[in-house]
Amino acid sequence: MAVIFGTMHIVKRAGLEDPEYAMLIRSAYAVATALMIAFTFYMKSLIQKKNDTTALEYDDPAPGNQGAPRIETTICRYDLAEIAKLQKSSLFTIGIVAFMHFKFGYIQPLILQTLLPMLNLYKSQLFQIHILGKPATDSLKRPWIPENPFAALTGGAAANPSEVAAIENDSDGAAASSSAASSPGAPAAKSKSKKESRKDK
Repeated sequence: MAVIFGTMHIVKRAGLEDPEYAMLIRSAYAVATALMIAFTFYMKSLIQKKNDTTALEYDDPAPGNQGAPRIETTICRYDLAEIAKLQKSSLFTIGIVAFMHFKFGYIQPLILQTLLPMLNLYKSQLFQIHILGKPATDSLKRPWIPENPFAALTGGAAANPSEVAAIENDSDGAAASSSAASSPGAPAAKSKSKKESRKDK
């Protein structure tokens, strides 16, 4: 989000929204897009060359897929499927940006999509593993959980299951101690009623 707002601020301050810069921005966008697509095909060739046949078995981590059949594949097939997803997403974005620019004359999407795809590609697990050579551990361990783009706007990531369990245990304990604290009051009330009845006699 900081990159988006910072970029838009610079665009307005520099006056890059003027039509005279349109051709320059189109060229920059075309070069950045071609470079990003080229990287995806280069990573695909690296994955096919490695041909890692290590078995990979997992439950689909995508939201809303609970109860889906367990997935059995290999590291190679998994990474190739992720590359295909990235390429399809890139082509879809290119179509949307081109439509907004040529139909409505918007310059801002071109500028943003000149910067963001390369930044996202650099941060992707595929780039980190196959280009930078990092080990597939911790956050790079497969399967990769799809990021929620609105997590930052809705308060961050979902709660940890262990934290949820701890909260539930705390609430159960509080309820139990509350009922235990209130239970001694019942015999007291009974003894009091017995005393009053003796008094009346």
